[in-house]
Amino acid sequence: MPEWFNIQIQDRFEFLSTSHMIMLAILFSGIALLLIFHQTLQKNDRLQQIIRWTLFVLLLGGEIGQTIWGLANHNWNMEDHAPLHLCGIASILGMVALLFYRHKVIQILYFIGIIPPIVTLLTPEVFYSFPHFRFLKFFLHHMALAWTGIFLILVSSARVTFRSLLMMFGYLNLYAVFIFFLNRQIGTNYLFLAGTPDVSTPLDALGEGVWYYVNLELFCFGLFLGMYGLYRFISLGRNWKKRSGLKEEKYHYL
Repeated sequence: MPEWFNIQIQDRFEFLSTSHMIMLAILFSGIALLLIFHQTLQKNDRLQQIIRWTLFVLLLGGEIGQTIWGLANHNWNMEDHAPLHLCGIASILGMVALLFYRHKVIQILYFIGIIPPIVTLLTPEVFYSFPHFRFLKFFLHHMALAWTGIFLILVSSARVTFRSLLMMFGYLNLYAVFIFFLNRQIGTNYLFLAGTPDVSTPLDALGEGVWYYVNLELFCFGLFLGMYGLYRFISLGRNWKKRSGLKEEKYHYL
């Protein structure tokens, strides 16, 4: 088996290495391009379809590729390969949303499919360096997930409301209850409910014991509020531009 696909770590990943910084640059460049050219995307159906299916292939390829890699190296296990982490669930929902443009799925994805993968890429829990398959899969998959969440909210007619925020937070808590007992049953750490990740993340500041769960709830709700506030801010900016455009057009014809 070639070195870039086997389980042996030839070169260990280094935080903020050149390859890490390049991947972060690609991530934020993609986000910037989507935001800058969102009006072009809304009007150009051909470009929209190209991006839509490219993102779908990246998400599907990431999920299938991870399973193939685990099986090929006799290393498949529930915690590392089953898509039950938040980003794994968001990846599946992202593919569903790209296929069907369901508004409720897009709303869920807006809250769980943008910030979590960005934070994951800023503090990656990956042990292989470029050009290993695991490195490429990890970064491309999470980048595609963040791009998908932004792309869908820009090109679809789905709207984010405070009610949808509360509903999505409720869904997340119901899923967390299921995962809490699953973690205890099979010894996994999905949603990091059994403890913080192995790498340094903002979750390290949430304390221990009961306070870890209380602070985790507050932390997640704060993220949801921040995402809702960002959406409202962008929506107000769009409405202001539309009203300004109408006024200019009115004065132009007077």
